[in-house]
Amino acid sequence: MASLDELIDAGGLVPPGEPFDWDQAENVLQLRIPQDYRALVDAGGDGLWFDYIRVYAPGEQYSDRNLLDSNGVFEDLQIFWENEFSTPPDDLPAGARLIAWASTGTGPVLYWLVEPEAAVDDPYPIYVQNADGDAWERFETTTTDFLRGVQQNTVRSTFFAEGFLERTQTFRTYPA
Repeated sequence: MASLDELIDAGGLVPPGEPFDWDQAENVLQLRIPQDYRALVDAGGDGLWFDYIRVYAPGEQYSDRNLLDSNGVFEDLQIFWENEFSTPPDDLPAGARLIAWASTGTGPVLYWLVEPEAAVDDPYPIYVQNADGDAWERFETTTTDFLRGVQQNTVRSTFFAEGFLERTQTFRTYPA
């Protein structure tokens, strides 16, 4: 996992004081949490990547950054779709869920696409939803490859406000 090691080094990550209970998180979310994401959050906790992307952690005190609240985020999306306030991704398979794992300060949200029949080792595709909730981009990559690509400017979302991305500010943890 070269991207993981490169992100840990570039961000100067320091493990948080308390380890995360990944078994509880997987039980609450009813899914396998990607290993690279787990390792990244274990290495530095939740925080702000590139002064822009807010990566969530299980049990974060603020609900808008708490990975365990992602089921509720998906339920809200479904209500918006049913009431035609926003639109789902065109290629969202039946029975699949979107699990929010990060967001930005300008509105876009990052999700994993979780399909019930996905193999245990398959990475979850990443969707980025625009701030208005009516457009989506899909990336076939792991969480850490996505973040490393953003850092290297090889992964770009048209929904990201480039003026806010600060690639020289790799990572900063949230204050306790």
